[in-house]
Amino acid sequence: MSEIEIRYIDHTAIPYNKRVCLYGVGKGGAESLKLLRQIRPDLEVVFFADTYQSGSFDGFEILTPQALADRKDEYDLILICSCYYPEIITNLYSLGIESAVGFSWPKFYGYQFLPDELVSLNGEINFILKSLHSDTDRALFKFLCEARIAGSELVDLVYVSENSGNFIFKELKPAKIFPEHTTSSYFDFVDLSKVEYAVQAGVYDGSEALFLSGLKELKMLYGFEPLGYTAIAEAARSKLSDSGKFSLIPKGLWNCEALADFAYDGSASFVKGAVDFQSTGTVQLTTLTEEAGRLSIPRLDLLIADIENAEIPMLEGAMEVIERDRPQLAICFYHSKKQFTGIPLMLMNQLKDYVFKVGHYSEGLDESVFYAIPEEKFVEK
Repeated sequence: MSEIEIRYIDHTAIPYNKRVCLYGVGKGGAESLKLLRQIRPDLEVVFFADTYQSGSFDGFEILTPQALADRKDEYDLILICSCYYPEIITNLYSLGIESAVGFSWPKFYGYQFLPDELVSLNGEINFILKSLHSDTDRALFKFLCEARIAGSELVDLVYVSENSGNFIFKELKPAKIFPEHTTSSYFDFVDLSKVEYAVQAGVYDGSEALFLSGLKELKMLYGFEPLGYTAIAEAARSKLSDSGKFSLIPKGLWNCEALADFAYDGSASFVKGAVDFQSTGTVQLTTLTEEAGRLSIPRLDLLIADIENAEIPMLEGAMEVIERDRPQLAICFYHSKKQFTGIPLMLMNQLKDYVFKVGHYSEGLDESVFYAIPEEKFVEK
């Protein structure tokens, strides 16, 4: 046998007209099947495989790893629809199977829209477009929406490592098409002269916190960061402390008070899910409504958030304060397709007399920010 090769591909890299086996009968397998049926109908899915499951899945026979070894003449390629693909490839290799690759869809099935999903979301998307402030906001949202369709010609999947990739825009880039919406992440449409008390959900390295703490009008920034000061760059810690305008709360914002499992991955660290308050979760979650009372926050003027797909539960736990104080909001909404439509719909349906805008701050599909600015605080630029 040749030396083991751990490969990871996306749907564009699969050779045409091959017989494929999908390994994994969980959500990754189900979503991968939907993707291939819609985007790669030339491929023939012949069966599923799984380490622990047997029987059938969606009408397909489920094979064991040993059965895959015994029936190698019945398929051309195994697509492993699991984040554990390196371990699975290694196991299959020990059985003499060298045709298995990690499939990128499990990484992105919560990120890109399948064509039929967009059809089902047509009403919601039209509502968002109608409610956005300007033609430019609508054009940018439509552009981002089209780029998030699986198989979009607007982006390429570019690998940053052997097992990690990002969707990068091709010739058409947001910064060139929408320059006024791509200047300053979190702050493009915010009137900072009206910000005395701010909350940042997800402080990470402290760069935005440093900028806000330097504003003459700011009296206090409350930063919520589950990783505490360990997340903040060393050079920023002393500056924030010396400013007298920064208070770090080592908790994550959510829609309830609980403990949570937490995945540590630098700037991409995320809450894996709230668990019972009495259990042994690794980080403390809280609501902004509760913390505003505990900290005696006089008023909320600005809320910014980049918390790796926890923005919707955070907003649910902050809505009482938001409706009371009418702050300016800058909320990341790119981490999942659920967020991409869910955050605009949530804020547009719940907030009255607000202006809604969109910004985008990267060469790829990451770093989209949804702005909600009270009409009385909005300054046309």
